[in-house]
Amino acid sequence: MAAPHVARALLLVSWLWSGAAAPAVAAGPDYGQVRAVVVRVCDGDTVVVDIPEYPDVIGKAIRVRLTGLDAPELRDRSAEIRRAAQAARRAMETLLPPGTAVTLTGIRRDKYFRLDATISLDGRDVATVLAPAPGP
Repeated sequence: MAAPHVARALLLVSWLWSGAAAPAVAAGPDYGQVRAVVVRVCDGDTVVVDIPEYPDVIGKAIRVRLTGLDAPELRDRSAEIRRAAQAARRAMETLLPPGTAVTLTGIRRDKYFRLDATISLDGRDVATVLAPAPGP
């Protein structure tokens, strides 16, 4: 049954999102806000988008990593972590299927030349939707 795996994945993502294991966000200029369209989901914290208002050379098939979310890695050595990563990717695919219009804010470049950004869907932060802040 997939429910226990999904629950574990969300718990792990929530723990990672809380800052317990997340590295500091890279310093650098903030490139503002832009509208984008999801092309595909890479994993639980990265998507590929097209930015229609930019020329294709800089706005087509751009990798964007969600700020504030660090999902388990699909290529981890641990089978349990890989299962959690697959569940996180499925959750992201459900929320952001190809063609979904999103807004990117707080855009920065990371050390892998991806964009780090807050991704919003209908005014809601996707990272918060996927891993709600732990409450009392």
